[in-house]
Amino acid sequence: MSQGKAHSPSISGSISNGSTKGSLGGDRSVAIGDDSRKKGLGLGLTSFFMVAQMAGAGFVALPRALADTGWLGIPMMLVFCVSVGFSGSRLGKCWIMLEERWPEYKKPVKQPYMEMAYKAMGIVGRRVALSAVLLNLYGSTTVFIILISEMINAMNDTLATCELVLIVGCGIIPLTWLGTPKDFWQTAIVAVVSTVVACATIIAEVIMERDEIIDPWYPNPTIVSFSLGFAAILFAFGGAAVFPTVQNDMKDRSQFVTSVIVAFIIILCLYLPLAVTGYVVIGNDVTSNIFLSVNMGPIVKIAISLQIVNLISSYIVSFNPVAQSLEENFNIPNKFGPKRVLLRSSMVLGQILICLTVPNFSKILNLIGGSLITLCTFVFPPIMYIKLMDMKGPWPHLEIPLWQRVYMVEIVIVGVIGGVFSTVSAFYAIVAPGSFTANCFMDFYGEGN
Repeated sequence: MSQGKAHSPSISGSISNGSTKGSLGGDRSVAIGDDSRKKGLGLGLTSFFMVAQMAGAGFVALPRALADTGWLGIPMMLVFCVSVGFSGSRLGKCWIMLEERWPEYKKPVKQPYMEMAYKAMGIVGRRVALSAVLLNLYGSTTVFIILISEMINAMNDTLATCELVLIVGCGIIPLTWLGTPKDFWQTAIVAVVSTVVACATIIAEVIMERDEIIDPWYPNPTIVSFSLGFAAILFAFGGAAVFPTVQNDMKDRSQFVTSVIVAFIIILCLYLPLAVTGYVVIGNDVTSNIFLSVNMGPIVKIAISLQIVNLISSYIVSFNPVAQSLEENFNIPNKFGPKRVLLRSSMVLGQILICLTVPNFSKILNLIGGSLITLCTFVFPPIMYIKLMDMKGPWPHLEIPLWQRVYMVEIVIVGVIGGVFSTVSAFYAIVAPGSFTANCFMDFYGEGN
């Protein structure tokens, strides 16, 4: 494990010479140093960015997740909110330690999460973290394509979801050709406002339709259903992988912990009423997409349209770091050109293929939530924080309070155990007998015959 040099040429995705790029703030010159933060994000906008990253596809599946976990899902949501928020705040502390110990980190960097993994766990840890983060973002944006297609189909069923997957995927391709997003704080505000309106609309609609639902039932969860619910809830709180990138664009990075607290209070105020209302009123019959569990009236269609705009914006932002990382590995110039178009188009075509093979967004969501998000949110942050705090060097010795150390160890243990069960259950749901008979290729083949 290296403790002397901040960056190694052999590290995939290391900072290039001359300039670095904050993936939320555009191009920045290294020579500017700390002055580059003068126009950075404030505490409030940082919280909005974190809410926008988390409240994408995950919240629509929360009522179904509560149905899968039963009434235990309510305290589970509270525990997850506190644990993921605490874990995210430790990531912020990790970055402050990197800045204090290695001054070169005071400048914006391109992959702060991976840099922390490198300092805490060495080159192997960095590579594992890089793979987990990129697969996490690539898989999450794949979910967006299916979810957008389902929502369009719910508003107008002229075309089937499988056909819409092709249209939506191909329509998104040109948007992925854009360079690094610059100064898009408006996007975060629009995303949060859209989510708030959508949540409020769905809650109101479910309550108004409660008289139409006769005898909702609440069966006890099974081990498999509980594991899937665990994964879905974790997916809804996923986002720790991008937290360091947001912190890296702050004016005052020491305020990040406060921003995390504000963000998770907002998230809990959105998630808990939606999940509880959907489950209490509809019961076990609630679908994996709460929008599809209510009558498709004009107000609901407006809410769905706002959510589609949110998902498209989130897709572009989340897809971009994956594309940039691959372009860096393949030495593709950081400018618009045929190589960029070919690579990014191929990446989206790969996602379309996955969507056509598994046209059920909840199955992919559960798989990602149980595996990759568990690693990035429950496992890596506590480990990185403990190792950096215990690391000896020419800096003041730091002590972790016993309760914090115990709590973080518990977070890792719960994440590993829950993640293994959830991943196995989600994978089995995808490959179980009969699963592949319900894919788009079978539909296309059947229509053709």
